[in-house]
Amino acid sequence: MIKLSKAQLLIIGVAVVIGGLAINSWRLSRQNKKLGIEIETLKKDPQSVAKEEIKELVGKLSKLVVLPADEEPVVATVTDKEKLKDQPVFARAENGDKILIYSKAQKAYIYRPSTNLLVDVVPVNIGNQQITISGVDEKNPLKIALVNGSKNTGISNELEKRIMEKNIPGVLVVSKATAKSDSYEKTLVLDITGKMSRQAAEVALLVGGQVATQSAEAFPKADLMIIVGADFK
Repeated sequence: MIKLSKAQLLIIGVAVVIGGLAINSWRLSRQNKKLGIEIETLKKDPQSVAKEEIKELVGKLSKLVVLPADEEPVVATVTDKEKLKDQPVFARAENGDKILIYSKAQKAYIYRPSTNLLVDVVPVNIGNQQITISGVDEKNPLKIALVNGSKNTGISNELEKRIMEKNIPGVLVVSKATAKSDSYEKTLVLDITGKMSRQAAEVALLVGGQVATQSAEAFPKADLMIIVGADFK
């Protein structure tokens, strides 16, 4: 896991964003100036970028540059560079590039697998700030239902614990259930109301899931449904 605050943040990657994705807790720093960023089009593979793939990427990149040795990076894939135009630190990124983020070292490495090229190294200042979800607070809570779609009987409780440890204002786990199938390989986040696509993307980022638009599961009374898959660890 990567420590983004005093508590351990859930393993993250990058998710397919339907309507936009904001990471309010991240701040980019260059020349001592903190910049709030929105990474709107990094394709989330939270843990869905398999450890083998991360290891392979690190191995290739380590031949081009000396990487931090005491932490595992978060890996993101750029899927739409146009959405990153307002993020100057990622200005050189192209579709298909991998971004390896090292929070302790406060560096992000932009790597281009197609040409085996280190494109850029940019500063990332990840502080101990309160994590928030867009448009959500105690007065406007986000109700989340957890559905266990794996063979691990305790996995929903573990995810609930991790969410609660983040102490995100207004985020509530209102129910837990078992899915019709225990064969979900990936953790999915669904917008039940059809009005929470942005929040769904942000929650997917936090829990290591992917945004989904359809499900065979019955929708509970909540804003979002997280189907916890086998990839959640």
